[in-house]
Amino acid sequence: MSMKNILILTDFSNNSFNSITYTLALFKNKSCNFYLLNGVNTYENEFVNEFSNQLLLLKNKNEKDSVKEFTILLEKIAASPLKGNHKFIPIIAETNIIEAARIQINEKKINLVVIGTNGMLSNGKQNNISPIAEDIITKLKASILVVPFEARFKGLKEIAFPTDYTNFSEAKLLQNISSLLSSHQSSIDFVYMAKRSEELDKEQQWNKETLHDYFLDQPHSFHSEINENFELSIENFIIKNKIDLIAMAAKNLNLFEQILFRPKIKNIRYYFKTPFLVLH
Repeated sequence: MSMKNILILTDFSNNSFNSITYTLALFKNKSCNFYLLNGVNTYENEFVNEFSNQLLLLKNKNEKDSVKEFTILLEKIAASPLKGNHKFIPIIAETNIIEAARIQINEKKINLVVIGTNGMLSNGKQNNISPIAEDIITKLKASILVVPFEARFKGLKEIAFPTDYTNFSEAKLLQNISSLLSSHQSSIDFVYMAKRSEELDKEQQWNKETLHDYFLDQPHSFHSEINENFELSIENFIIKNKIDLIAMAAKNLNLFEQILFRPKIKNIRYYFKTPFLVLH
């Protein structure tokens, strides 16, 4: 599948412009349709009194603001050296962002959804990805690129793929992005992640061999990181191998819980710098 239709969720922040810049650099040599989606009303109340003028005024004001912001954003993109051979289509949605994205994914045959995150939400106690980002990753049936605020595109030489070898469809998922990988001459590092050291069972061994067979023509290697804390495993691996992107199977929710949604360890660098590609 060559990625052609890309949906970028934007709230017009610097954070979201950074995700646009990153995506343009990533797809510099392809021609794509970029759908830029902004959700106008994020309040969800279907039982709002239809005569409520205030809400109507608010909605109109929000729409006007979005139109103004889109004008500025499209000018900014037009001035960017990364603009490339792409089409940019702004969309203002009147439903909540998840529902709006779902509609666009179906209508526009979207290959990839892009969201920017501001790294962790530091509320003193816990560092978590924002609830909206978590919802997007878990509720949308599409591949999703999560671009943290400090991520800068410096090529796609090394891609880490964390796995426990229990999901036999991983090879097929990766095949979907293989044209992207080959255009960047990327190398895939399969990282076996486990809390304690154990022999692979027959099924895991078979899945590992399947991955090897699928990627015979592509540079790839196998590694293992054994650590109670998956987030430390990933952090060490990224630093050691100069990883540019982490790709993961969406089915692997137990890994996400610890690596992406609710890491127990504060101040892990990958959260701020390393993009995640969640493959459906």
